[in-house]
Amino acid sequence: MDIFKKTAAAFTAAAVLAVGSAMPAAAATTGDLNSDGVIDSFDLVLCRKNLITMFSGGQADMLGDIDGNGSIQINDLVLLQRYVLGSVKELPQTTATTVTTTTATTTTSAPIVTTTTVSQNGDSYMKKMAADIHTHEEPSVTEKKGGVDYGTIEKKTYFSKDAQREKNLNILLPPRYDTGQKYPVMYVFHGIFGSEDSMTDDSMKIQTMLGNLIASGEAEKMIIVFPQMFTTKEDIFPAFTNESSRAYDAIREDLENSIMPFMEENYSIKTGRENTAVTGFSMGGREALYVGVTRPQLYGYVGGVCPAPGIFPTVDGNMTHEGCMSPDEFCFGSAPSPYVLMITCTRFDGTVGDAPESYHNALTQNGVEHIWHELTDGDHGAISVRAHMYNFLRYAFKAQ
Repeated sequence: MDIFKKTAAAFTAAAVLAVGSAMPAAAATTGDLNSDGVIDSFDLVLCRKNLITMFSGGQADMLGDIDGNGSIQINDLVLLQRYVLGSVKELPQTTATTVTTTTATTTTSAPIVTTTTVSQNGDSYMKKMAADIHTHEEPSVTEKKGGVDYGTIEKKTYFSKDAQREKNLNILLPPRYDTGQKYPVMYVFHGIFGSEDSMTDDSMKIQTMLGNLIASGEAEKMIIVFPQMFTTKEDIFPAFTNESSRAYDAIREDLENSIMPFMEENYSIKTGRENTAVTGFSMGGREALYVGVTRPQLYGYVGGVCPAPGIFPTVDGNMTHEGCMSPDEFCFGSAPSPYVLMITCTRFDGTVGDAPESYHNALTQNGVEHIWHELTDGDHGAISVRAHMYNFLRYAFKAQ
């Protein structure tokens, strides 16, 4: 059975176990997510679904904010499950509301961008990029236009040596893809509980933005690969555990051992760090930074959107992260730094907390040149992804 089908089945099974323990809804709407007047396993299923949607990059409403702290976390799911099972007798009586966030229609405010540089010539490529960062994407770039070729997306299956099984990925080919030419490659990672389809979702607008930017001459023609990150031989499914985190971290080896060879064998691509980029959202942002920092010889362009905690040992509301390295190791040493290293986040992110800033601070303390792109609005989702990808796409593969 596919690993993500197992995840859904496990969530459903847990909800079914709670049937029969339904509790009457209180006067406020907290916990009664389907508004049927009863808090039961059906609300638990909706809460789980909402949590998965949010962590995988979709736009979630706030009906799952059970504890009323203004964000949706795993503790909300645990609290609701305990209530349904009867071990908790009351829920916080705050009225749940649906929050809708819209994309900014104009770019009027100056971007909040900080660069930390160790370059002595004072003229680095990142400084040039930082001077041109847009807080949000230009509205017109996310709209389909007549006469513009937006390329095609192919779903492919490859054999993962590290997972010892077949895995899927989506490949966005550029307009008028020609096997007689070679193209640079960008790898884009999804959030936790997501799949190879998460970042190709219509709300992300990556395909539309790239097509428009190529048409206007602002971006290079490139191939974008959207892998399914979870890589393990074990019979486990994604969760907030260190075992699961290690399976996400293994995308680093899966790229090197299986995905990159697959791309070289089946597509007309340019190789070398100057022609290879990696970025991602949430858990994917964490992994893109981890991959980029630990494999600088392979990736010349590295980014992360709202990167999740876990590169460093830390504790948050979801788990105790064992970490992959210490903050002092979050640097390149004698290895070449990327042409672009960029972190995008929103100032008030109830999902990943201060994890993005912890990475920014570590890079700053270690004297690593990078771009810190902080949004004062937006959310942990598509708004932040679009803002990041608009800037990242425009400057990828142009430093040489």
